[in-house]
Amino acid sequence: MRGTLPSYYNKWGTGDVSGISFDTTGIIEVCISDRAFKRMRNLRFLRIYKSRVDGNDDKVHIPNEMEFPRSLRLLHWEAYPSKSLPSRFYPEYLVELDMKYSKLEKLWDGIQPIANLKKMDLHGSVDLKELPDLSKATNLETLELSICKSLVELPPSFSNLHKLKNLGMSYCINLEVIPTKNIKIFDISETSVKDVPTSVTLWSQLEFFNVHGNEQLKTLPQLPLNITFLCLSNTAFESISCCLKGLRKLAELRLYGCRKLTLLPELPRSLRYLLAQDCESLETIFCSLDTENAHLDFTNCFKLDQQARRAIIEQQSFGYGSSCLPGSKLPTEFEHRAIGNKLTFPLSAFSSFKICLVICLHQQNEEWCDDPRVLCRRVRKGYLYPVEDLACGISRSQTKHLFIFHSDSFDEYIWLEVSKEITFKFNSKYQDFDIFECGVQILTDRTYGSNTEAYGDEEIDNNITTDDDEDDY
Repeated sequence: MRGTLPSYYNKWGTGDVSGISFDTTGIIEVCISDRAFKRMRNLRFLRIYKSRVDGNDDKVHIPNEMEFPRSLRLLHWEAYPSKSLPSRFYPEYLVELDMKYSKLEKLWDGIQPIANLKKMDLHGSVDLKELPDLSKATNLETLELSICKSLVELPPSFSNLHKLKNLGMSYCINLEVIPTKNIKIFDISETSVKDVPTSVTLWSQLEFFNVHGNEQLKTLPQLPLNITFLCLSNTAFESISCCLKGLRKLAELRLYGCRKLTLLPELPRSLRYLLAQDCESLETIFCSLDTENAHLDFTNCFKLDQQARRAIIEQQSFGYGSSCLPGSKLPTEFEHRAIGNKLTFPLSAFSSFKICLVICLHQQNEEWCDDPRVLCRRVRKGYLYPVEDLACGISRSQTKHLFIFHSDSFDEYIWLEVSKEITFKFNSKYQDFDIFECGVQILTDRTYGSNTEAYGDEEIDNNITTDDDEDDY
């Protein structure tokens, strides 16, 4: 199917048009006249895009001397077909320039008056070799350069971008030089950057810091205190020297695939998610994990020493998070226990407790589950009552792991019942793993701060009951 811009403005255009939105989905070839925008003096919004992927490789033909109207505020042209913008390009009033997946090798020559420009998106422009002088883009807030694989460095004019907050450079695999800016989002994942500027310490607005997959980066400078998200996954770090404990707003730390990492420093109490899967060299965790309500995933961290295992297991005595770590036996503090996935334990006057399950993915799984989840249900008078639905890690492991979670939300009215015991049943929500053992630790005031002697792989026989005589609801 061939297509053109609608006939009433394709040849000569019209001064009445203020916006064009042209969906090229299903159109194989698009031809645009060199006079298409000639008389559109009031055209402020131009958007050429695909609403869905239809398998067609668009062929858009534009003339070499095409001229965009001077009044444009928004230019959004996906897969722009030329190597540069027209020589007669007037971006004086442009607020947003969106050229995703373009064939651009450069934008323009010289310095343009782009003081109104707030957003520039060149995502996926794999042929882009250079950026223009942006010294006049004093109001630029967002610059998206992800997957610009031919880009090697950013221009010195970046020093003038005082309002830049969001800078995306992930998968710029040849990028080696980065600017020193005070920004909010900093993403250099899958790049070849070897050093982060020491000035990052002064980037007081920085919240999101991502260096995923950067194997050239060996050290980090001290990070600013406002960081909330830090991703160091699939990097070559052997240790993390920056003071993480001082990052009082850090909520998520991603370390998965850091196969050389041997030591984890002290963490801030603000942490909610720690993803450390496949840190196969990790042995030591500094001090105790005083991270209330955190979700900790240490799947496939088989070298954790006894102190590290103790820290991971004990930290859940303080909050409502969860932990996953290698292990085939219940720790000793889970005094009420059962073989299988159903557990009965006595009711008593307590405020909360924590659960430990020994779980393992099905060996016959051909595909890994992206979101394995545990269902916890209460068994009462032949019925199952939903209690918890929790993500449990182990999405990339076929060895036994301990999954531990803390809760006091198991139906506030059960403690008023006459019954002296209660039964819970645990299952895999998507039938992708087995549960071999389950145990409960009842928490009292004395539990917090208490120490135990065995953590995870010691054979225990006392108080174990099987569910052979129970009905399988």
